[in-house]
Amino acid sequence: MYSSPVGLAAAAVALLSAATVHCWDTPLQIVTSDRECGITMFDIYGTYKWTGIGYGNRYTELCRNPNTLVSMYASLYTYCKPEEIEPSMFVMAQWCEGYGNKKMVPATEFAANLTKEAIAALPIIQSKADLNATLNVTAPFMVSEKWFQTVRTSYHLYAYGSRNDAYSGFAAYGFWAIILAFGMAQNIVRKIIESRRGYVYADAEGSAIRPGAGGKSSIFGRAAAVVRKYVLTPSSMPPYHQQRLMGCSIPTRAESFVVFSYWIVALILSFVNYHGQTNSYFMGKNSMTPQILRYIGNRMGVMAYSNLPLMWMFSGRNNVFLWVTGWNFGTFNIFHRHIARVATLEAVMHAIAYTSYYFAAHKKALYISNFLELWFYAGVIGVCCMSLIIVFSFGYFRRKFYEHFLIVHIVLAAVLIAFLYQHTETRLNSPFLVPCYAIWGFDRFVRIVRQVYTNLYIRSGKGLITTKAVVTYHEAANVLALDIVPANKNLFPGPGQHYYIYQPFRFFGWENHPFTLAHWSKPATPSDDMHLQFWVRPYDGWTKNLVKQCKAKGGSTMTFTPKLLLEGPYVAHEPLHTFEQVVLIAGGSGIAGVMPYLQDYVRRIERGAAAGANGKIPTRTRNVTLIWADRREEYLRFIAEGSLAGLSNRPDIDVSFYVTNDPETTGESAAASPVDASSSASTSSDNVNSSAAPISEVVASEDSAQEEINEKDGVFTNVSALKRRAAMGGFNTQYGRPDVLSTVRKMAESIHGTDARMAVMVCGPGALADDVRHVVAQNMETTRESITYFEDSFGW
Repeated sequence: MYSSPVGLAAAAVALLSAATVHCWDTPLQIVTSDRECGITMFDIYGTYKWTGIGYGNRYTELCRNPNTLVSMYASLYTYCKPEEIEPSMFVMAQWCEGYGNKKMVPATEFAANLTKEAIAALPIIQSKADLNATLNVTAPFMVSEKWFQTVRTSYHLYAYGSRNDAYSGFAAYGFWAIILAFGMAQNIVRKIIESRRGYVYADAEGSAIRPGAGGKSSIFGRAAAVVRKYVLTPSSMPPYHQQRLMGCSIPTRAESFVVFSYWIVALILSFVNYHGQTNSYFMGKNSMTPQILRYIGNRMGVMAYSNLPLMWMFSGRNNVFLWVTGWNFGTFNIFHRHIARVATLEAVMHAIAYTSYYFAAHKKALYISNFLELWFYAGVIGVCCMSLIIVFSFGYFRRKFYEHFLIVHIVLAAVLIAFLYQHTETRLNSPFLVPCYAIWGFDRFVRIVRQVYTNLYIRSGKGLITTKAVVTYHEAANVLALDIVPANKNLFPGPGQHYYIYQPFRFFGWENHPFTLAHWSKPATPSDDMHLQFWVRPYDGWTKNLVKQCKAKGGSTMTFTPKLLLEGPYVAHEPLHTFEQVVLIAGGSGIAGVMPYLQDYVRRIERGAAAGANGKIPTRTRNVTLIWADRREEYLRFIAEGSLAGLSNRPDIDVSFYVTNDPETTGESAAASPVDASSSASTSSDNVNSSAAPISEVVASEDSAQEEINEKDGVFTNVSALKRRAAMGGFNTQYGRPDVLSTVRKMAESIHGTDARMAVMVCGPGALADDVRHVVAQNMETTRESITYFEDSFGW
């Protein structure tokens, strides 16, 4: 059955999940084969009404009525195998307490009635037809072996299907356990390597030791290089990754392999191990079709439910697996979306299978009557909610109407969980729905803790300190500069961090938007403040409102001081300091994503210089190249004369600015141009860990969207004939478009044959990131890990 590699993987996952089911035995009420005999007794004797204690209450009759108990115990001792008796009694007692809230009277209470002689004296009923189920039973009786075996076989088919349903449902956890275990192991190895490569010692002259000729890598190094070149780095459909292909995002090959494998495993487990035959539950020559439909419906329902905790876990910004695997939010968001699609498909199949079952079994009247009951239509509403969530999660809606998408997403998710709780009994609610509440609560709790820690601080002599902010709009550069002083000065700002920013005292004060930390300054003395700076290109929504508030203040600076709150930091720091060569490439407001790494490099060099000769330098990097292109010369000047000031004469830093909107050739000034389209894309929900602009402000208008399309073809194209140069903050600025791809190729070739390593980080439009990713993958060596691609994504 499982001859293919994917089939073998599915079988392995099913076996792994089988062991997991036993840990959930009580919540899911899984009946193992050695306990089936006991539940068979419930099926046989629960058909009748028993006089005496608990008349009219099924579980009181089964668990407390002496006549019923003597009948069941006598049949149990007669027909069940010796190794089945104790497990059967255990599950019978468990069901009495779980379903009937009754303690089962043990067999020891009826010892005199369960001797061999007493059992032999009991009357034997040959078939169900021999005893009218509507009459009250007043004395114990035995069933014939044939009757027992018929019911036992019938229940075995049901229990076997239920066990397979559980194994198939928990297979999702087995699958993701394997994937996450691999990610955690990979992350541990990566951290160990980074800790060894994260520094060098200065020589006698105080300069860092330089790499020499490259030696032959180990077999593990060569294998890792091949995997990085052909699996981890390239897109599944180059050059599309950040760019959309027919509205769809394209994962890397590694991500695609995981997603494809999950789909295959889910589909295989959805359609295998269904066994049906005529039995006491499904009788007649046409009983096979409704029986199989019922089993399919059960399987699909359990599998859909089992995916819910995974969906909730992988969607949260405080997902613990982000921390232990080192993968970015974008990777988990891809997994989240595909798990949601699999779960929705399973829910739809569950609904179709059950609807078909009712009509195949000629139970149309029962279908109509059930539709009026809460549990039934709650399930219908749940399937509709899941389907609508998928539809409204398409990239078009996320890009065009992100705020509305987010509200609809949250509301539909809440409605979904509420109605699913009504749709099923406790055995599914406990292991699958309760964790969703716990995951959601944990995420919100951690968010609140982060906000309190960052924005509220009590200092002796000053009382309660709160976060302060100054927002300035630089109209010529068309950029908002957010200078925020957090209440807590004990933060550790660094590259790769992003914060969610709230403006609480407004109508939509719950809205929060992720921004990359672009620049920071730590307090030099205890009395100084820590400053966190964010550079934001304004679009529609909240950032547009900030621009209006700045302009309303008037004056030459257009500055105002709103009440802002920070939530963070969320860290996705890349180990660029472990590479000898670093290339930073930015487009438009993508400069906010790469500038912190340049700042970090300078500070590491300064710490190394402070250590003196033969001291420890906390970076291996010996050269940093920054290439930045933007349509507005004023934006480049804003950064060159601000954060980059003082770095123009350093031999280890090579900065190149490019103004792509040349007023001499276009006849218009950069200041008069529309919003810079080279950075009009912002951080998506796919990759919120590296935002240079808020995820809600993706497209400003039809005009700016069209401008973005035009700029994607021209911001970073291979143009060798550049226009005039101009000095800007001590840096040479060229008018035209840089040949980024050739630059990356040449720098990659320069380290071939040495033991030096190069890191390339990109933050900019999707077309730029995808092209550079493709070029980097092409120039990777297969004998060693010489060049690594990093992406600070801000694009849908």
